[in-house]
Amino acid sequence: MRFFITISLLFFILQANGQEEDKLHSRNKKAIELYKEAQSLDHAGNYYRSYNLLIEALKRDGSFDEAILLTHQILIKRGELERALQLYDEYVEEVDQQFKNRMLADAAYALFSEGKYEEAKALKDQIKGRVEGLDNALFEIVTTSIEYAIEGRTNARDIDFEVLPTPINTQPQQYFPSITAAGFLVYTVRDRHGRGDENLFFSQKDGDTWSQPLEISKKINSERNEGTASISADGNTLVYTACNAPDGLGSCDLYISYREGNDWSVPRNLGKTVNTVHWESQPSLSQDGRELYFVSTRPNGFGGQDIWKSTKQNGKWMEAVNLGPSINTRFDDCSPYIHPNGVNLFFASRGRLGFGGYDLYGTEQLGQGEWSEPENLGYPINNHRNQVGYTISIDGWAYYSDNLFDGSSSLYRFKLPEDLIPKQLMDYKRGMVLSATDSTPLFSEIYVADIAKDSIRSRTYSDFESGRFNLVLPQVEGANFYVKKRGYLLYKEEVDRLWKNGNEAKIYIRPIKKGEKVVLNDILFELNSAELSKKATKELDIVVDFIKDNPELLIEIGGHTDTSGEEGYNLNLSTERAKSVLNYFVQKGLPKEAFVYKGYGETQPIEEGTSPKNRRIEVFILDIK
Repeated sequence: MRFFITISLLFFILQANGQEEDKLHSRNKKAIELYKEAQSLDHAGNYYRSYNLLIEALKRDGSFDEAILLTHQILIKRGELERALQLYDEYVEEVDQQFKNRMLADAAYALFSEGKYEEAKALKDQIKGRVEGLDNALFEIVTTSIEYAIEGRTNARDIDFEVLPTPINTQPQQYFPSITAAGFLVYTVRDRHGRGDENLFFSQKDGDTWSQPLEISKKINSERNEGTASISADGNTLVYTACNAPDGLGSCDLYISYREGNDWSVPRNLGKTVNTVHWESQPSLSQDGRELYFVSTRPNGFGGQDIWKSTKQNGKWMEAVNLGPSINTRFDDCSPYIHPNGVNLFFASRGRLGFGGYDLYGTEQLGQGEWSEPENLGYPINNHRNQVGYTISIDGWAYYSDNLFDGSSSLYRFKLPEDLIPKQLMDYKRGMVLSATDSTPLFSEIYVADIAKDSIRSRTYSDFESGRFNLVLPQVEGANFYVKKRGYLLYKEEVDRLWKNGNEAKIYIRPIKKGEKVVLNDILFELNSAELSKKATKELDIVVDFIKDNPELLIEIGGHTDTSGEEGYNLNLSTERAKSVLNYFVQKGLPKEAFVYKGYGETQPIEEGTSPKNRRIEVFILDIK
């Protein structure tokens, strides 16, 4: 992690602004000349040559404030903090107070970045007055974080960190893991100790063991760098980062690929609604692959790196939007992970109270574009090193990578503490979609809708070759399971009934034929009313999608009543109910000529007497054009 610590230190130290020559605290022209040359070399990363020049400058003017400060900073950048502190002691009487404060602040931040919080506090407490050339907001974050880290470490969580067993960690570098509900782990591998090519690998979890890691696909991996990927919880969609690709829009772009049997589709660039000429990376997909969170350095954000979001609508990715100031700070915010429940977001930031470097924070989506105040995940999940690239399994394990000082990195995991486990828990179901005619496996769209709460809660697809699917869904009661495929009847069943005997189910769907009924049970009416309820319209929206997929159908809309009224009144009421459904279909863009409507009054009850279930709509296939 030395590399990351250095970057974090540079971020703090480089806040100093250069000064005009007539404002420098020296009148010795040669000393100024040496200082300016050293400053240029420092900006280029040549800390050794610049240091030698500064020593020459200080021989000519031992009270040259800017030269003393820059020498102090260069020693810190070189990892020689003890020598930097010795330099401070040597020149403390020579420099003005604001420069003295800056040297104390730089040294305090260096100690903070190494997890030496008490020593950092001792230096921070000596700062009195203005700090030379330092961003006040950053200084406030760091000084407050020192106190926060001391308190946080005394109240550490009880966490057991586990390194993933062989055969996972057998490469010099593996990082940025992403895992599906079924335990399919995707991660980036870089060989030759960080000097080689980046490629995506996968391993399948089976109990406590992992399969031999393999390259994810020859269609995805190339001689260029492919990495930092996110796989949707259902395992069907993969978004990853590719740099310097021929069809790239910027230095690094996001690409998407879909599972096709045991392989993946040819990836494609996500295009200008997601990618720009700037850097895009670190994707995180929602459980159904329809929402994408990612990091970009594009302008019009709040800091250097911001978190953005794009949503897939009608098969197209919409223009990405910034998550806003409740998530993004004026500093770097990155590494988003959206939990399969679509509510809890975890991300990394160095613009908030923390323990040093990038810390992990959690927030909840309160509404459209609204998030709760992010909370630090605490010590030792966060420490003085950088915490980025986390993913969380639906059973509450957090997977991540950690770097060693030799440059190698390995994959780890830990069990989330109870207070960090999302309140809205997710369930995992498996199944297979087959033709009711000959048991042929079918590719189809699958989703779970909670009609009462006006939302589709989960969506996935069955496999092209096997018909199998993995469904990740919230643990809710009363949700309905739907299967939709062109040329086949809409399938509907209650989730609890379908999987009442376990987590696997076989679903048989029937080809569309004349006289078949589309299964509906939520299009019900109040007594003596033909007005569609909100619950009914949401069920009808599902039917609208089914009819749009099968435009060759001629549909009969049948209205029904209970026996509580006069026969003639009930016949008229049932007709009005059927007509209200027809009007709704037409409002949704369906052609009027695709329907006939008819009232059946009380003549076809499904339960006796005045049961509310008799006040219903039924939809039949009259003909196939």
